[in-house]
Amino acid sequence: MKTATRARMLACAGAAAVAFCSTVALAATGDDDFRAGLRSYQSGDMIGAMTTLRKPADQGHAAAQALLAEILDRSDYNEEAVAYYRKAADQGHPEGEYGLGTMYASGEGVKKDLVTARTWFTKAAEKGHAGAINALAQAYISGGLGVEDKARSDAAGLQWIRKAAENSYLPALEYLAKAYRTGSAGFAVDVKQAEAFEARARTVRGIKADKGKKGSRT
Repeated sequence: MKTATRARMLACAGAAAVAFCSTVALAATGDDDFRAGLRSYQSGDMIGAMTTLRKPADQGHAAAQALLAEILDRSDYNEEAVAYYRKAADQGHPEGEYGLGTMYASGEGVKKDLVTARTWFTKAAEKGHAGAINALAQAYISGGLGVEDKARSDAAGLQWIRKAAENSYLPALEYLAKAYRTGSAGFAVDVKQAEAFEARARTVRGIKADKGKKGSRT
C-alpha cells in the first residue's frame, strides 16, 4: 500500500471526516488520472489521452477538462470541445478560458462572437496566460476581437501590448519599437527605448529562424 494512500485512510478514520476525506481521495485520483492523460498527450497518444482524461474531466477536474477540450478541438470535435472548455472556464481555469475564447473567435462549435471571445481572453490574460495576452495585444495592434479603432491606442490596449512584449511576442515588440521611434500611437519619441525594443525583436527573429532551420532538418 502506498504511503500517501495509507495516510489518507488513517486520516479518514473519524466519522466526522468521512465527507471531507471522500473529496480528498477523489481529488487525488483526478490528479493521478490527469497526469496519466497528460503523459499520453505528450507522447502523441491522443486516443489514450482522451480515454484517460474523460473520467477526471467528468468528475469536475478543471485541468483535465481543458486538456481534453484541446484534444477534441484539434480532432475537430468542436461542439464537445466547447462543452469541456466551458466547464473548465466556469471554474476559472485559464486554459479553459483561453480555449473557449478561441472557439468564439473562430466560430467553431459555437456561434462566432468576437466580443465574447475577448471577454474570455481577458479573463485568462488577467491570470497571466501568455496566449491570451498575445491575442489581446494583437487585437489592439491590428484590430479584431471587436476592438474599435478609437480604443486601439487607449491605456488598456497598451497594457496588453506591453505584457505581450514581455512575453517576447514579436508583433508587440515591433509595435513598441516603431511607436518609440516615430512617436506614433501617442508615444513620445524615445530613441533609446526604440533601440531596446528593436534589439529584442531581432533576438526573437533570430530564435525563430534558428528553430525553423532545425525543424527543416528533421
